[in-house]
Amino acid sequence: MSKRPKMLASVVREVVAPVLQHCPLKCGMISITEVVVSEDFSYATIYISSLKEPEHALQFLEKRSKELKTKMGVIYRKKIPEIRFRIDNRVDTGERMDALLREAKEDGDN
Repeated sequence: MSKRPKMLASVVREVVAPVLQHCPLKCGMISITEVVVSEDFSYATIYISSLKEPEHALQFLEKRSKELKTKMGVIYRKKIPEIRFRIDNRVDTGERMDALLREAKEDGDN
């Protein structure tokens, strides 16, 4: 990834992070796990993780996409990408893998 997408990714984080504090309590703690900006700057995909209900967090953020894009334009002033939010399931996947490995180890010990 060249410097410009990385720079834009940091702008995206800077704009989106404060909005996470206003997510409904039912979402639990929300965090941005990764921001990926396409090479042509058309899209910024923001991966989020939520302790309780990630779907509610996703809906909350998607409703604010236009507002967030406007705020990005104030800071960045170049081509502003479309914002896409995705739930980051890597933590769940990692936990499942750990559980499977523990099970396999326990089965092997017997």
